[in-house]
Amino acid sequence: MKKGVLLIAFLLVGVGFGYSQVTSVSQAQTLYIYNFSRLIQWPAGSTSGDFVIGVVGDNELFNSLTNYVTNKKVGTQPIVVRKFDDPQSVSRCHIVFVGDGKVSRLNEIVGKLQGANSLIITERKGMINSGSAIDFFMEQDKLRFVMNSNNAQKYNLTVSKSLEDMAYKN
Repeated sequence: MKKGVLLIAFLLVGVGFGYSQVTSVSQAQTLYIYNFSRLIQWPAGSTSGDFVIGVVGDNELFNSLTNYVTNKKVGTQPIVVRKFDDPQSVSRCHIVFVGDGKVSRLNEIVGKLQGANSLIITERKGMINSGSAIDFFMEQDKLRFVMNSNNAQKYNLTVSKSLEDMAYKN
């Protein structure tokens, strides 16, 4: 078994879900995003107050995240999920997820987040070339992700080695 598969299994069990309980792509994305929050280090100025996860254009993921993170924290920060219907309304968040229906406006979102310490995640492979740090995609009925650590570093984020190892390699 590959090391990445073992790590994913450990993380899923560690957050209280088994594979049989993950029934949708949104639930799997929720688990990944929650674990990304624990495997990335934000700068000191971003570690107080609420830990904010923004969702642009994906109601199902917004609902899944909202339900899952109730009473959960990243370190000492309570997690809050915010929904943005339009990229113009995006504000500073620790994590910003851009749904497939809004990725055509990723450049606009990246522009709005300049100077912010935000991890940008999309659900379309290839968007790391436009500024996202992580792209989800489906392959053989499995949710996978690719990562560009350099894009995360542009936002002053430090990606753990274990997260880099989990990312899909072409």
